[in-house]
Amino acid sequence: MRRSLVLLVAAGALVAGCSGTKNGTASSEPSYTTGAGSPSTTSAANGSSGSAPKVSNPLKTSSIESDACAALSAAKRAELGLGEGEPGTTSAGPGCSLFAADEKLNQIDISPVIANKNGLSDVYDTKANNEYFEPTEVGGYPAVYAASLDHRKKGKCGLFVGVTDQLSVNILVQYDRGPGASEPCPVALKVGEAMIQTLKEG
Repeated sequence: MRRSLVLLVAAGALVAGCSGTKNGTASSEPSYTTGAGSPSTTSAANGSSGSAPKVSNPLKTSSIESDACAALSAAKRAELGLGEGEPGTTSAGPGCSLFAADEKLNQIDISPVIANKNGLSDVYDTKANNEYFEPTEVGGYPAVYAASLDHRKKGKCGLFVGVTDQLSVNILVQYDRGPGASEPCPVALKVGEAMIQTLKEG
């Protein structure tokens, strides 16, 4: 059974933190079920400091809020060497698992973090829970590389992209083979850029 049955993107899936940490975390391995499965969800922590950069040109997100696989057009998937996405459900919202066409051990998960209502700011508010937290930009949109466990040297990289002030999308790369296994974050960046372009094109 593929890893996607147990792992997924939503690195923003919100869970109650341990004593001394804030609620919510950018975990790189939240619970995930496929098809009509409905995992338990927890709501975002009330309020947000609004600490993330604002999204100056919000994107239309209705398509990915119902189908995370709509985050990449067929043309963009082909450019990235990815097969068709497999839709599923994460504890933070809809999810989509994509696999490299030439290497099924290389997986990319995409998940709009619907459980968070303050977009990227909710990710910023829980940065104390993460082993790495590195703000960046993706296609002109605010983003941050973050995860509760730093497995970048093991081929995993978590990236959150703010597409509106209310919604961020998590991209989780899990590569076991090829250049991406040692440098997974550039792969996440390319997927993020392709997603932004797909959403712009509507």
